[in-house]
Amino acid sequence: MDSRLIGINDFTAVNDLESSKYLLLNKFKLCEIELNDSRLYPTYQMLINIYSQLTDILENHNRIFGKEYTDVISEQEFTEKQMLINAELEKSFDLMHWAFAHFNRLLENGRAIYDFVDENISIEAIGISSDHNLQGYFILPDNRERLLRIMRYERNLYKILKTKEVGSRQLGLITIPNEVLKNYMISDDILNQIIYMLDTGLDFSYPQTILPVAKRKFLSYLEANQSKLS
Repeated sequence: MDSRLIGINDFTAVNDLESSKYLLLNKFKLCEIELNDSRLYPTYQMLINIYSQLTDILENHNRIFGKEYTDVISEQEFTEKQMLINAELEKSFDLMHWAFAHFNRLLENGRAIYDFVDENISIEAIGISSDHNLQGYFILPDNRERLLRIMRYERNLYKILKTKEVGSRQLGLITIPNEVLKNYMISDDILNQIIYMLDTGLDFSYPQTILPVAKRKFLSYLEANQSKLS
């Protein structure tokens, strides 16, 4: 695992609470830099995952803190061992509570960026319409690189969208009509005419922000439209 990323290990085996806070502060600053530059992934997803795991741990604090051990030891040994373990656990819990303010601030920032990008992506079918849209194509602009990226997609029953870039076209000063784009793509795959245009004027990072947000919005769009047609 990348040492710059935050993980559960940062909250376990805490020997010195202040040192652990210092290390986490540096990682939080790196996360903040990524989000301030509108680079959402993988930072935003990592923050969501760790926040969720820490929440689960803290919700089970009492059960973890009073854990029963099955070791065959004397009552005194058991008490001493439990006191030692509980003291170590308490440091971890203190660190988690301290970190939540930083998580909340960063997650709020990430959510604002995500929502802004999501709202600025439009979806339009430019090929045939079908309720059997488990696979097809979508076009998504990479405004930073001045490219129209052509993506082949497949979605499965587990609500996962797999994508593969199969081509690109240079973005010019004159907008390419959707009909021209459709004809260009159909010439390569005459059997699959399910094509969507995912449009945006944003020039954020394509791999770290535009594509992952667009994929999530597109998957929701496909599922909603299939529900209407079913």
